[in-house]
Amino acid sequence: MEYTDQKPLTTHFVSATDSPGFTHLSWALPRSSVIGLDAEWKPIRTRQDTFPTVCLLQIACRLVGNDDSTAQQNESLVFLLDLSTIPLSSIYELMKDVFVSPHILKLGFLFKQDLVFLSSTFCSQGCDPGFDRVEPYFDIASIYNYLQHNQPGRKMPKETKGLSTICEEILGFSLSKKLQCSDWSCRPLTEEQKAYAAADAHCLLEIFNFFQVKVAKEGHSSNLDLEALELVRAVSS
Repeated sequence: MEYTDQKPLTTHFVSATDSPGFTHLSWALPRSSVIGLDAEWKPIRTRQDTFPTVCLLQIACRLVGNDDSTAQQNESLVFLLDLSTIPLSSIYELMKDVFVSPHILKLGFLFKQDLVFLSSTFCSQGCDPGFDRVEPYFDIASIYNYLQHNQPGRKMPKETKGLSTICEEILGFSLSKKLQCSDWSCRPLTEEQKAYAAADAHCLLEIFNFFQVKVAKEGHSSNLDLEALELVRAVSS
């Protein structure tokens, strides 16, 4: 079963800073309590000495105040930033401030590699080195392993499950990965590519919602924004 969210995603493709989509992004980011992050680049076919250039940055937003699950499902905002057309210097400060804002919990799935590529991409356009810190940050892979396997008699898995597998296990649907290795540097992007990219970021919010409910039911604080940080520290120690 491939990714088919019951509620259609509100997706904004942002290719310029003077567009309505960018205005909406600038409005949504400071009002978000949690965001899901993902990135896409042209597949690496041969050995190369430089990092790949990130072509698309996906940001899924959960706005402050949408604490019940119904509101979260009805109001999913996903922004697809076309880094091949937006002057990166024009959004560098905005993104850097978001990445280190203590008021926004950042979600990712093994996002550290993406972050290295993203930083390299911005530096290639003359931006200062940055994005070395993303705080507070919540790795879906780490917390999944912790919550699913940190029980008596269960061993931690040797390998991390893929995001599609985790979606299937937790949410009941899988993410189609047939476009993962498509050429993300070609423009225009297809509607299928946009849907794929949006789903990858949005599902991080959905998995987070599941973790939030799970931790609350097991007697932990219902505010997983803080609880998650404690669990991540436990995993990392």
